[in-house]
Amino acid sequence: MTENRWISELHWRRAGQQSRSERTQSALLDAAEALIFEKGTEATSIADIAAKAGFSVGAVYHHFKDKKALFLALFDRMTDAYEALNAKASDPEIWRGATVLDLFRGYMEITLNAAREDPAAKAAVSAVVADYPELAAHYAEIQGNSRRALLKLVLARREEIGVADAEEAAAFAIDQISAMLRSCIDPAQRPAALQPIDDETFMRNALRMIAACLDLQPAG
Repeated sequence: MTENRWISELHWRRAGQQSRSERTQSALLDAAEALIFEKGTEATSIADIAAKAGFSVGAVYHHFKDKKALFLALFDRMTDAYEALNAKASDPEIWRGATVLDLFRGYMEITLNAAREDPAAKAAVSAVVADYPELAAHYAEIQGNSRRALLKLVLARREEIGVADAEEAAAFAIDQISAMLRSCIDPAQRPAALQPIDDETFMRNALRMIAACLDLQPAG
């Protein structure tokens, strides 16, 4: 994927400088991610996690009360990273001079890059959410926040939107793109009649749909 200039500094990254204890916790969480990705939450045991990370079972329990606590920490690590990314991506200064189509392309690239950069982490957190439904509301809230931030940025450029109800049309377009992205990222959510396409083709087609839906006018 060719990255555009608007999102050059927007990436989901692991924490940098860490203490010894934090490095141990990170290694355990990394091992848990890989194992959950490979065989699911139910089949992933504390002993498996310890062995894969190269630590004793006692070391796991030193950092985490039980398997559920470890899985919750895994969820927190991922959602903290996404919330930080969303906060950066919501800054209007980053998008100074961007058009509505630039915003939508940036939103799609950020979403696709985050999913592609660490599929094991994404799959592991999805599995944890499925097993612990109480986490689903927070996960949905984070996703909703990113869509609301995009809507705010788009409506700041409402002069580009040709339809009468700019807010309704923009919210509809964002909801549709979000649903399409889920299908693009997760084959299990893709309707059987649809063929997989590469990210560039997906975004090109999606941007044409957005331009038509919003009746976009030339900026300026």
